[in-house]
Amino acid sequence: MRIFSICFIVMISLLGGCAVKGKYNWNGYDKGLYDAYKDPSQIKPLQIKLQATVELNEQNKQTVAPGMYAELGTLYLQEGLPDKAKVYYSKERDTWPESKTLMDLLIKNLDSRPKLIEKSNP
Repeated sequence: MRIFSICFIVMISLLGGCAVKGKYNWNGYDKGLYDAYKDPSQIKPLQIKLQATVELNEQNKQTVAPGMYAELGTLYLQEGLPDKAKVYYSKERDTWPESKTLMDLLIKNLDSRPKLIEKSNP
């Protein structure tokens, strides 16, 4: 029984050493998002960190994690920069085809905004 326990512990230790590094560089995205929800003053630091993470991943030819482009686009939209938001929504759509329907809808809504504003002004 003791030999079995020792072999089991050794096997678990060896398997733990073979752990695969995560596929995406999240760079604390979940904690930053949580902090921003709890404290809106943390939105700008989240935006800066996401922008840096996206740029680093793109420079290193790594795939940006799912949702990160969209989140960054939404932060730019909240900041009043719809053109920049559309760029990131397009990148999300192109990188993650399963997001195509939602991203296309968001882009379409942003494209229709100037038309709605023009129609409301006499």
